Amino acid sequence: MTDIDHHPLLRRLPTPGGGFPSVLSIGDEPPATRICLDVSEELSCFRGHFPGQPVLPGIVQLHWAVIVCRALYGFSDVPRDVKRLKFNKVVVPPRTLELWLSQPGEHEVQFRFSSDGDENSQGRIVFLGSG
Repeated sequence: MTDIDHHPLLRRLPTPGGGFPSVLSIGDEPPATRICLDVSEELSCFRGHFPGQPVLPGIVQLHWAVIVCRALYGFSDVPRDVKRLKFNKVVVPPRTLELWLSQPGEHEVQFRFSSDGDENSQGRIVFLGSG
């Protein structure tokens, strides 16, 4: 683990609040990077999804993975394709969510969200090219 306040990736991610969670830690564990996110009920993605029983939408998980992929690997384009996308377990706040990322190909990133020892979602994001 590196000092979160001085990790270069942190400067390239959106500031916490609104639609993006706070980053608790970043770990470079080759060939993967692990980012721990503080998923609180105050995030805007929980408004109306669902009142009294908040659930983190799958599209938001994919969106967060794309944001971090662009910041971590320097992609400047939008994804061309998403492969093997699976949502295995619902994410309810409050939760510490781990995002694992690795780059098996030049324009492809594998991601996995997990919490409490369970895999919540996974997939591969394919980009057109790098920035």
